[in-house]
Order: sequence, then C-alpha cells, then structure tokens
Amino acid sequence: MSNDSILKTFLVVFLLCIVCSVLVCLAALVRIDREAYNQLLETRSTVLAAGGYDEELAAGASADELFANFEMKILNVDTGEIATDINAEEFNPKAAMDNPDMVVAIPPAYDIANLKQRPKFVRIFVDKSKGQVVLPIYGPGMWGVMYAYLGVANDGTTINGLKFYQHSETPGLGAEIERPRFQNQWVGKKLYSNSGNLAIKVVKNGRFDPNAADAPYTIDGLAGATVTGDKVQDMVQYWFSDNGYGKFLANYSKSKE
Repeated sequence: MSNDSILKTFLVVFLLCIVCSVLVCLAALVRIDREAYNQLLETRSTVLAAGGYDEELAAGASADELFANFEMKILNVDTGEIATDINAEEFNPKAAMDNPDMVVAIPPAYDIANLKQRPKFVRIFVDKSKGQVVLPIYGPGMWGVMYAYLGVANDGTTINGLKFYQHSETPGLGAEIERPRFQNQWVGKKLYSNSGNLAIKVVKNGRFDPNAADAPYTIDGLAGATVTGDKVQDMVQYWFSDNGYGKFLANYSKSKE
C-alpha cells in the first residue's frame, strides 16, 4: 500500500482517534475517582469535627481509625427510623434531592428555614464509640445555601460539635460561621429544654449572658452578621424540630437509656 494512499491516511486517522478516545476516557475515570476520594476525605474530616474529635486529631490520632468508629446509616426523616432497605454506601444525597419521589414539600407554617422542600431520606453517621450521632443540616444563608454537620450526644440533646463545610457568606462577616470562635460555642449546648421544647437559639453579638437561665441553649452571634446568625438559628431550629430530626432523637435517646 502506498504511503500516499487515501485508505492508509484514513486508517491512521481512525487509529489516532481510537487512541485519543481511550486516553480521554481513562483521564475522566481518574478524575472521577479523585473527586470521589476528595469528597470522602472532606466528609470524613467534617463528621469527625462535628463529632468532637478535634482534640484527638490534634494529638496525632489517626483520622482513619477514628472514622472507623462511625457507621453510616440511612434515616427516614418522616418516621424517625433507620431505613434498612436502602444501601447507605450507594445512597447519593444529591441525586435524591433531584428526584421528585425522594423529596417532600414543607408546609409554609413549618418552613421556618425557608427550605421549601426536604429529602425523605438522609445519610447519617452513628458513632459506636461515643454513642453519639452526626446529622447533616442545611439551609439558605444570606447569599447561598449553608451546609453543615451537627453531632448530638446519646442523650438526644447535648451538642458535641458543629462543622460548616460549604457556604457563600460574606468574608469577614457571615463567613465567620466556619471559624472556631463561633463553632466551638456549640459544644456542650442543649438543643432542648428540660421540658423537651426546642430551645437552641443564636442571639445578636454581645447579647449573650453566661449567667442567664437560658445560657445552656444560647449561642453568641457574629458581629456585623446578624442576618447570617438568624439564618443559622432558623436552619438548626427547623432540622431539630419534629419536622426534622426531633422524632429520631427522641427514639435514639430512649434506645440508649
């Protein structure tokens, strides 16, 4: 076959296209694997922070070993029960939110966080070591949706940690929600009063009184970011009401007695 043959030219081009296609596919697979790995690392670090493991990590404890204490489960938010018919490893929270059959509309009278709708099922992390549970929460902030995990002790009310991992709040103002100064305040605070009423709240910066009767349920807000503080309060109060995790935590605390 002549080097100038049209057939040979087409054959070379065809083979080159095949090779390039394979390389592109391999690159895409590597990227997907890398993104999935990075997402796993982010989830692990966020859950450990919300679970109150910062001191252990700072002391050199292995994140892998600490995270091995957690068991991932799927929670039916409506019933407050663990869904045993859904594989937690295969569950995709984002895909669930995009599926109309997997979300429920929130009645306006109960939608204090202005979520409009919420998923029927969420992925939670149960800590076999501490007996706590780490729960995902989210809600609109001033400029975009805020995402976090909040750890609750086995009494169903004591907060072990709060960790924001994604938001669009104003740098130097609302964005301070991700700083230790704000997040560390939540450790040891109570979600519910002794009578069982949802009591956690965020007050305007400087209004917190450590000697007040409601101090165990009160978080000092951020200077210059009252709107963000109010949004965080609304988000937490919705997710830990009976329309969110209230029923689950009541059942969970009873199971630990």
